[in-house]
Amino acid sequence: MNRRTLLKWAVRGIGATVAAMAGIPALIAGFSPVWQRRPHKENWQSLGPVDEFPVGEMREIVVELPPEEWGEALREKTVYAWRPSDREAVVYSRSCTDLGCPLTFDPGSQCFFCPCHGGIFDRNGERLAGPPKRPMYRYAVRIVNREIVIDLHSVPLVA
Repeated sequence: MNRRTLLKWAVRGIGATVAAMAGIPALIAGFSPVWQRRPHKENWQSLGPVDEFPVGEMREIVVELPPEEWGEALREKTVYAWRPSDREAVVYSRSCTDLGCPLTFDPGSQCFFCPCHGGIFDRNGERLAGPPKRPMYRYAVRIVNREIVIDLHSVPLVA
Protein backbone atom coordinates (compact mmCIF):
# COMPACT_ATOMS: atom_id res chain seq x y z
CA MET A 1 0.00 0.00 0.00
CA ASN A 2 1.42 3.35 -0.93
CA ARG A 3 1.38 6.47 1.20
CA ARG A 4 -1.39 8.23 -0.79
CA THR A 5 -3.83 5.34 -0.31
CA LEU A 6 -3.00 5.11 3.38
CA LEU A 7 -3.63 8.84 3.92
CA LYS A 8 -6.88 8.65 1.92
CA TRP A 9 -8.23 5.86 4.14
CA ALA A 10 -7.02 7.63 7.29
CA VAL A 11 -8.87 10.84 6.34
CA ARG A 12 -12.05 8.87 5.50
CA GLY A 13 -11.85 7.00 8.82
CA ILE A 14 -11.37 10.19 10.84
CA GLY A 15 -14.23 11.88 8.94
CA ALA A 16 -16.57 8.95 9.56
CA THR A 17 -15.65 8.91 13.25
CA VAL A 18 -16.31 12.65 13.66
CA ALA A 19 -19.61 12.37 11.75
CA ALA A 20 -20.74 9.48 13.95
CA MET A 21 -19.73 11.32 17.13
CA ALA A 22 -21.82 14.35 16.12
CA GLY A 23 -24.63 12.62 14.24
CA ILE A 24 -25.64 9.76 16.52
CA PRO A 25 -26.37 11.96 19.59
CA ALA A 26 -28.27 14.39 17.36
CA LEU A 27 -30.43 11.56 16.01
CA ILE A 28 -31.10 10.22 19.50
CA ALA A 29 -32.07 13.68 20.77
CA GLY A 30 -34.28 14.29 17.76
CA PHE A 31 -36.21 11.05 18.02
CA SER A 32 -36.36 10.65 21.80
CA PRO A 33 -39.62 12.64 22.19
CA VAL A 34 -41.20 10.36 19.60
CA TRP A 35 -40.18 7.23 21.51
CA GLN A 36 -41.45 8.48 24.86
CA ARG A 37 -45.13 8.01 25.63
CA ARG A 38 -46.44 10.76 27.82
CA PRO A 39 -49.71 10.07 29.57
CA HIS A 40 -52.20 12.87 29.10
CA LYS A 41 -52.58 14.54 32.45
CA GLU A 42 -55.14 17.27 32.63
CA ASN A 43 -54.37 20.78 33.87
CA TRP A 44 -57.61 22.73 34.19
CA GLN A 45 -57.26 26.50 34.50
CA SER A 46 -60.04 29.03 35.05
CA LEU A 47 -60.48 31.89 32.59
CA GLY A 48 -63.02 33.69 34.74
CA PRO A 49 -66.74 33.92 35.39
CA VAL A 50 -69.12 33.27 32.50
CA ASP A 51 -70.67 36.72 33.04
CA GLU A 52 -67.40 38.38 31.92
CA PHE A 53 -67.81 36.82 28.45
CA PRO A 54 -70.71 38.41 26.56
CA VAL A 55 -72.35 36.10 24.00
CA GLY A 56 -70.85 36.64 20.53
CA GLU A 57 -67.86 38.73 21.65
CA MET A 58 -64.29 37.45 21.13
CA ARG A 59 -61.99 38.09 24.09
CA GLU A 60 -58.21 37.86 24.31
CA ILE A 61 -57.19 36.44 27.69
CA VAL A 62 -53.78 35.96 29.31
CA VAL A 63 -53.64 32.78 31.39
CA GLU A 64 -51.12 32.53 34.23
CA LEU A 65 -49.25 29.21 34.09
CA PRO A 66 -47.81 27.43 37.11
CA PRO A 67 -43.97 27.75 37.03
CA GLU A 68 -43.37 24.08 37.80
CA GLU A 69 -45.39 23.22 34.72
CA TRP A 70 -43.68 25.37 32.09
CA GLY A 71 -40.49 26.76 33.65
CA GLU A 72 -39.41 30.32 34.25
CA ALA A 73 -39.52 31.54 30.64
CA LEU A 74 -43.18 30.77 29.93
CA ARG A 75 -45.28 32.21 32.72
CA GLU A 76 -48.23 33.29 30.56
CA LYS A 77 -50.21 32.00 27.61
CA THR A 78 -52.62 34.05 25.53
CA VAL A 79 -55.87 32.49 24.33
CA TYR A 80 -58.97 33.70 22.51
CA ALA A 81 -62.35 32.89 24.03
CA TRP A 82 -65.93 33.51 22.96
CA ARG A 83 -69.40 32.27 23.75
CA PRO A 84 -71.48 31.43 20.68
CA SER A 85 -74.48 30.82 22.96
CA ASP A 86 -75.49 30.93 26.62
CA ARG A 87 -74.53 27.29 27.24
CA GLU A 88 -71.35 27.05 25.17
CA ALA A 89 -67.81 28.44 25.25
CA VAL A 90 -65.01 28.09 22.71
CA VAL A 91 -61.34 28.78 23.46
CA TYR A 92 -58.63 28.90 20.77
CA SER A 93 -54.86 28.85 21.02
CA ARG A 94 -53.21 32.02 19.82
CA SER A 95 -50.66 30.03 17.76
CA CYS A 96 -51.03 29.52 14.02
CA THR A 97 -51.22 25.85 13.04
CA ASP A 98 -48.56 26.29 10.36
CA LEU A 99 -45.51 27.87 11.99
CA GLY A 100 -46.82 28.76 15.44
CA CYS A 101 -46.82 32.52 14.87
CA PRO A 102 -49.11 34.58 17.15
CA LEU A 103 -52.53 35.19 15.62
CA THR A 104 -54.43 38.45 15.97
CA PHE A 105 -58.20 38.84 15.90
CA ASP A 106 -59.75 41.62 13.82
CA PRO A 107 -63.17 42.59 15.22
CA GLY A 108 -64.21 44.28 11.96
CA SER A 109 -63.82 41.23 9.73
CA GLN A 110 -64.35 38.72 12.58
CA CYS A 111 -61.24 36.82 11.38
CA PHE A 112 -57.89 35.75 12.82
CA PHE A 113 -54.78 36.80 10.89
CA CYS A 114 -51.27 35.33 10.95
CA PRO A 115 -48.68 38.11 10.48
CA CYS A 116 -45.91 35.71 9.37
CA HIS A 117 -47.29 34.46 6.06
CA GLY A 118 -50.88 35.60 5.61
CA GLY A 119 -52.87 32.74 7.12
CA ILE A 120 -56.51 33.64 7.77
CA PHE A 121 -59.02 31.82 9.99
CA ASP A 122 -62.70 32.60 10.57
CA ARG A 123 -64.18 33.03 14.05
CA ASN A 124 -65.03 29.32 14.11
CA GLY A 125 -61.31 28.53 13.74
CA GLU A 126 -61.62 27.21 10.19
CA ARG A 127 -58.88 28.02 7.67
CA LEU A 128 -59.92 30.57 5.02
CA ALA A 129 -56.63 31.36 3.26
CA GLY A 130 -52.87 31.00 3.41
CA PRO A 131 -50.51 28.09 4.00
CA PRO A 132 -52.03 26.57 7.17
CA LYS A 133 -53.55 23.17 6.39
CA ARG A 134 -55.46 22.68 9.67
CA PRO A 135 -58.02 24.70 11.61
CA MET A 136 -57.00 26.56 14.77
CA TYR A 137 -56.18 24.58 17.90
CA ARG A 138 -59.14 24.43 20.33
CA TYR A 139 -58.82 23.85 24.05
CA ALA A 140 -61.04 21.40 25.90
CA VAL A 141 -63.56 23.63 27.69
CA ARG A 142 -65.93 23.15 30.61
CA ILE A 143 -68.27 25.49 32.40
CA VAL A 144 -68.02 24.67 36.10
CA ASN A 145 -69.77 26.70 38.81
CA ARG A 146 -70.47 29.50 36.32
CA GLU A 147 -66.74 29.73 35.39
CA ILE A 148 -65.08 28.86 32.08
CA VAL A 149 -62.18 26.45 32.59
CA ILE A 150 -59.81 25.02 29.98
CA ASP A 151 -57.42 22.06 29.92
CA LEU A 152 -54.00 23.56 29.15
CA HIS A 153 -52.76 20.14 27.96
CA SER A 154 -55.51 19.65 25.38
CA VAL A 155 -53.56 21.36 22.57
CA PRO A 156 -50.04 20.54 21.28
CA LEU A 157 -47.12 22.07 23.17
CA VAL A 158 -46.23 24.30 20.22
CA ALA A 159 -49.58 25.99 20.54
